[in-house]
Amino acid sequence: MRRFLPIQLLVLMAVIAFYTSIAYASSMTPSPRGEGESPIGGWIVSNIQYRFQDGAAPRNIVEFDLDGPAQTVKVSVSSSSSSFSDCLNTSGTHWYCVVGPDVGISEFDQLRVIAN
Repeated sequence: MRRFLPIQLLVLMAVIAFYTSIAYASSMTPSPRGEGESPIGGWIVSNIQYRFQDGAAPRNIVEFDLDGPAQTVKVSVSSSSSSFSDCLNTSGTHWYCVVGPDVGISEFDQLRVIAN
């Protein structure tokens, strides 16, 4: 019987440590994470214009204004595509974006703007 006592104590300590760690982990409240989960400081997008050009080199163009200066701006116009197109600053806070040929007009279902 004395021989099994150290093994029983070891098992008991492991069980106590396991349940203590589970209780500690479950008591922690996770902070919000992810896109749009908390207030995002940034720009207001206005004067949005879409232009669709057919021809030998079809282009889909999105133009808009930001309410402040930015260094880099990218847009996505389709929720089914994970690609973003680069934008060009044409003057002040006005941006011009040529959306890639992989997105057709029928796929335009959102406008996501990433600026920094």
